[in-house]
Amino acid sequence: MSDKSGPQAAREVTRVLVLGGHRTVTMLKERTDYEVGFADEFIPFDLFALIDIPFEVDFDDWESVVKQVERVHATRPFTAVVSQVDRLVPLAGVLRERLGLATGITAEAAGNCNDKAATHRCLAEAGLAVTRHHVVGSAEEGVTAAKEISLPVVVKPRDATSAVGLMHCATAEEVSVAVRDILDGGRDSALVEEYLIGPEIGVFASRAGGETEICYVFEGEVGPPPKFVKLGGWFPGALAEDDLSRVSELTERALAAVGLDNWIALVQFILTEAGPRVVEINPRVAGGQGVALITATSGYESTLVAVEAALGRQMRPDPPKAPVGLYRSLVFEHEGSLWYRQEALREVEGLESPVEPLIEIDVEPGEAVLAINHPRGGAFGRIVLAGNSREEVARDYERIIAWLDLRVEPLHDAESESAKTHSSCC
Repeated sequence: MSDKSGPQAAREVTRVLVLGGHRTVTMLKERTDYEVGFADEFIPFDLFALIDIPFEVDFDDWESVVKQVERVHATRPFTAVVSQVDRLVPLAGVLRERLGLATGITAEAAGNCNDKAATHRCLAEAGLAVTRHHVVGSAEEGVTAAKEISLPVVVKPRDATSAVGLMHCATAEEVSVAVRDILDGGRDSALVEEYLIGPEIGVFASRAGGETEICYVFEGEVGPPPKFVKLGGWFPGALAEDDLSRVSELTERALAAVGLDNWIALVQFILTEAGPRVVEINPRVAGGQGVALITATSGYESTLVAVEAALGRQMRPDPPKAPVGLYRSLVFEHEGSLWYRQEALREVEGLESPVEPLIEIDVEPGEAVLAINHPRGGAFGRIVLAGNSREEVARDYERIIAWLDLRVEPLHDAESESAKTHSSCC
């Protein structure tokens, strides 16, 4: 990915502006010779050594960010603007247009992806089957919409991802509460959707110059209703050939429908009895350790795939470290004090897999954890494995669980109130 095309003094510089996202900066400086600008509200000291052009900005004032970037761009022009932060992807689109860049996401495409109602509208206009849904502005409208769609339904914010704020509602009262919670959080509307039943499939795709490349397909796993906490899944997914072909075709059509080009996306499907249904299009790479697992099992470094797509190019993968991966979030059916063997975080004996596992627990031994569907609950850690087969990886997962010796002991009410809040994301 070198941009050298002649003598060093005459070469054309590829200069990339990153909006948030420390990983992108690190990957670019380790793997490319691009110049990197980095904009964030606070830049840690250790990043200053890597950044060629730092911007400390106020992301609540997009116009001021644009003006800061424009001043630098006038003398040190950027080739592309990238971001893997949900709320900043539309800003990347604004900057592309204001700077007159040839490639990158547009503000319109970013809006079509981030607004789930707009996603549904674009898909329907392109002739794709969409989930029955209504945008509602009050609890009363939500109840009416749910009855029209038919209970149970899913209620969620129009702009949230990774199941944040999503609730499964089986009764009108639950719909009313869920809509009111979203509106009380500062949003002016919510989305009431048909509840789809079937396995969840994720597709990581890169689109450049109007051509879509399917980089990866994985099987997602979610927890029980009402929150559907992301539990992880198998990487890659073991889809039947017909399903894989259909999912690939729908991904191509869906990304074209929302106008996404020279960018990447995570497309979420539900495999219903009637066939695959697009649920969400998220214009960013996987969150957390999912990106590392995709890299290990496919050779695609997702962060760099995203940068190359913003430059209008497709990236070739490196050789993968292992053919199969497993991501498991640590969740608990009941609240309590979590106890485990800390030494197991550093080493587990007798593993078969050739790739060193990642074992993370977000609380210290004796600290409180909450039940998976508690309002402040979710995932309290993760185990990430890569190996030669599903059977091998599954055996190693069981060895790690046994070695950790996880135990949850009952809490007093005061301890429950002091438990840390955790994301529902894996």
